[in-house]
Amino acid sequence: MEITTNIILGDCAEELISLKKNSIDLIVTSPPYANQRSNSYGGIHPDKYVEWFLPITKELLRVLKPTGTFILNIKERVLNGERHTYVIELILEMRKQGWLWTEEFMWHKKNCYPGKWPNRFRDSWERLLQFNKNRNFKMNQESVMIPMGNWSNGRLKNLSETDKLRDKSKVGSGFGKNVSN
Repeated sequence: MEITTNIILGDCAEELISLKKNSIDLIVTSPPYANQRSNSYGGIHPDKYVEWFLPITKELLRVLKPTGTFILNIKERVLNGERHTYVIELILEMRKQGWLWTEEFMWHKKNCYPGKWPNRFRDSWERLLQFNKNRNFKMNQESVMIPMGNWSNGRLKNLSETDKLRDKSKVGSGFGKNVSN
């Protein structure tokens, strides 16, 4: 299997336009978070974040292959002592664009900045949201599996026959299939 990678340097709002429809297998991005790194990115107020990011997700949807995956690394901004809802609002608006929100992962940051807030723990995690165009996206679970250990022998021997079957009617029915083109 030949893997081709291309790195394109530039503003994604401009560069995405030049890419062909249904041409990308995997998109991973960590856009500027709301009102963070104002000196580098100019900052986007949480109330304007969804409006700012939706044109980008529209182009990402256009260029992603039907079997491809889009991973969005994002975290809510805390404003006036509570988390803003822009991430949830973005997910809902992306679904209206045609995206399927298929999975959520957590990036555990072991070396994160210590908490300085009296009413919150430190921010030691960030969301990794997985989006797809359809339910039959490519995924190779075996490539990320790790051995479960000896405890699994006792636990797995008590599984029913139903527990041993994979329900292929659900999202991710392509699990275990060859992920190459």
